[in-house]
Amino acid sequence: MHCMTDPTLDQLPEAVVTAGSRLSLVWLIPILALVISGWLVYKSYSDKGPTITISFSNAEGLEAGKTRVRYKDVDVGKVKNIELNSDLKQVEVTVQLKKSVGYHLNENTQFWIVRPRISQKGISGLNTLISGIYIGMDPGQGEGGALSHYSGRTDPLPIKSDAEGKAYFLTADSLGSLDIGSGIFYRQIQVGEVTGYHLDANGRSVIINIFINAPYDLLIRKNSRFWNASGFDMQLTSSGVSARLESLSALLTGGIAVDTPHNLEAGAATEGGERFTLLPNRESIEDKPYSLTQYYVLYFDSSIRGLNTGAPVEFRGIKVGEVVDIDLQMDHRTLEVKLPVLIALHPDLITVTGDVGNPESVLETLVSRGLRAQLASGNLITGQLFVDLDFLKDIPKAKITQSGPFRVFPTVPGAMEKITRNVTELLNKVGNIPLDEITRDLRDTISSIKSMVDSPETRDVVGQMAKLVKHADSLTQTLDAAAPSLMKNIDTSVKQLERTLATADSTLSEDSPLIYDIRLLIDQLSSAVNSFEALTDYLERHPNALLYGKTIDTP
Repeated sequence: MHCMTDPTLDQLPEAVVTAGSRLSLVWLIPILALVISGWLVYKSYSDKGPTITISFSNAEGLEAGKTRVRYKDVDVGKVKNIELNSDLKQVEVTVQLKKSVGYHLNENTQFWIVRPRISQKGISGLNTLISGIYIGMDPGQGEGGALSHYSGRTDPLPIKSDAEGKAYFLTADSLGSLDIGSGIFYRQIQVGEVTGYHLDANGRSVIINIFINAPYDLLIRKNSRFWNASGFDMQLTSSGVSARLESLSALLTGGIAVDTPHNLEAGAATEGGERFTLLPNRESIEDKPYSLTQYYVLYFDSSIRGLNTGAPVEFRGIKVGEVVDIDLQMDHRTLEVKLPVLIALHPDLITVTGDVGNPESVLETLVSRGLRAQLASGNLITGQLFVDLDFLKDIPKAKITQSGPFRVFPTVPGAMEKITRNVTELLNKVGNIPLDEITRDLRDTISSIKSMVDSPETRDVVGQMAKLVKHADSLTQTLDAAAPSLMKNIDTSVKQLERTLATADSTLSEDSPLIYDIRLLIDQLSSAVNSFEALTDYLERHPNALLYGKTIDTP
């Protein structure tokens, strides 16, 4: 078998193989896309802020992927996911925030849902009807970074963290018509508002959070007074009816007024965070503020009718406390009935110079020096009573004792009780007087006197006395007629005797016994004349002296 070659195949050209380029322009497109994608991923991750979870009571109006988080009307985040928590009581909203905002998150950051709302300030959130509901936030002020979980508020934050001013606390017995957003007025100018409220630890008082805007916060001093200015105050005086209205908004939604009185206390500046007492009305600002309260029990043996809860406790006319409670107790063993009166004393109402130590020990010292409590009348017309504290003398010693949860303050009977007791004793003495016997004896005595006067013997004595008086009168007239001539004769004799003595004196020595006797005789005659004149004068005034003798004149 022959192997033959095809001459046509030998004439074909031989292929030359050369090495081509390994990098093709076609691969540049996917590489460029990969680089751009990587850069976008890095950019997205580097700009990505923290992811947090916010708990709300409900998610009404919130939508994952649509609802925004805003701060000062600027979008700072978006809702990523919404789901219920494990116990189905709250809604967990996952929010992705921007990196620029994440640096400012701390433990005091607040979140709330912004919806159309009607409050004390008016209607808010109307813009959400167009733009939709969103989550509002306030970064707050605090240390530390962002938390992973926050509890959302049920209402908007009333005061933002960047607001200028100071926050204070007010203590009140009740909230009244106040609410979040109620205004605070200084001389009828709104200077702040109520930002919150809650009960204190024991549930007896309400703590009201307030905020005073700058620069009005400089007006708040240590001795400033706050009072409830809700509604309007009406008073009926001798000049007519007067009404005071702090503002129209305070009338409709409640409000608080503040002022700093001019008194002996030096009002220092406040730093914020101080606690004040919210007084019920403007008239109460005249009372000194207090923060310390001590409770004591008083026991009274007499009726306490007219003593009511809220009655003042005064020390020499100055209020230092009030009556808190009045009770009626009976011991089941002895059947003894007691009237305990619980009072509240405020020691800081008394300005003390220097350090006196514990107020309770000071009060014990005052009790040992005679300080006692007693009931006093505050109004004689209405019969209202109050508790009066004062130092008394000549009283039994006493001290403060402990009875159950309260200390017992010693008491003494009041002035009205003493008067009532004395009147009762006097009436008892009058009741013990035998008036029937005295009346009967008096009636018998009058009858005896009447019988004696009407007797014939008495009539005869009266007739004889009338005759005697008539005779004495005629005798007096006779003496009166004879007295002038008798006095004239005596006077003539005295003058003749004086002339005789004068003649003898020229011949006799002045210190002779005869002269002395003559002078003595003249003096005696002069005394006799004076006595006779006095006798005649007396007989003229008392003609019956001739029968009964001279009587002693009573002054």
